Amino acid sequence: MRHTEGNALKAWSIALGHNLSPFWRFKDPNQGDMFARAAAIAHNQRMSEILPLYLRRWLLVCAIASASLCANDAMSPAVGRLDFYAFMAAGSGLVCAFGICALVVIGYAWCYLRLAKH
Repeated sequence: MRHTEGNALKAWSIALGHNLSPFWRFKDPNQGDMFARAAAIAHNQRMSEILPLYLRRWLLVCAIASASLCANDAMSPAVGRLDFYAFMAAGSGLVCAFGICALVVIGYAWCYLRLAKH
């Protein structure tokens, strides 16, 4: 029974990673001969159409984390006192900061693949 719980958790974590990170779909354009590199670049340019979907997902994550940050900060009783709500606010802030980094990286990848002349 314990083994199936581990498999379910592993499958869930892989699904979550695929829903939040688009880079598993892209190919490495630095491997292979000239034709393989050109094919990888063309594939990556075609796959750049999905990047706005991932940008919207990360915007939703940032919005939820920001709302949680504001709510937990408002429920924290005093400044300088560590309690459950202060830790929740800190965790929400970390999620929001990570989400902003993900937005920057995905946005840069979209701009590079869509707007740059190759």
